[in-house]
Amino acid sequence: MPQAAPQTAPPVAPYNTHEDPEAIDAPLTPHPMLGRADFERLHRTRRRFSWSLTAAMLLVYFGFILTLAFRPDLLAMRLVPDQPMSIGIPVGFGMFAFTFALVAIYVYRTNTVYDRMIADIRDGEPS
Repeated sequence: MPQAAPQTAPPVAPYNTHEDPEAIDAPLTPHPMLGRADFERLHRTRRRFSWSLTAAMLLVYFGFILTLAFRPDLLAMRLVPDQPMSIGIPVGFGMFAFTFALVAIYVYRTNTVYDRMIADIRDGEPS
């Protein structure tokens, strides 16, 4: 039975002794854009708005889940007395509509407010 040739490890590149060891651990300098007041205002505004939308979505979502867990009778009530559909179905679809509305609000605000602020920052004009 033929034996396979032994495999050899690829050659290791030699350590470059010409590198300055101090340059490897040199401290990082932040980008100058990070210290500008208009950039900080953009960042703060976007963050506050994003967290507000996140809180609204979590409030609606957990409100639905907690209602489903602790008061399922509220969502099980019939929408129309003679029909089998309960209130929970339109409420569930309403959550989807609410999610799409939050996305639309975010996109609208991004396209109108934040894009203008970004353009002003790029042009060097205070917003």
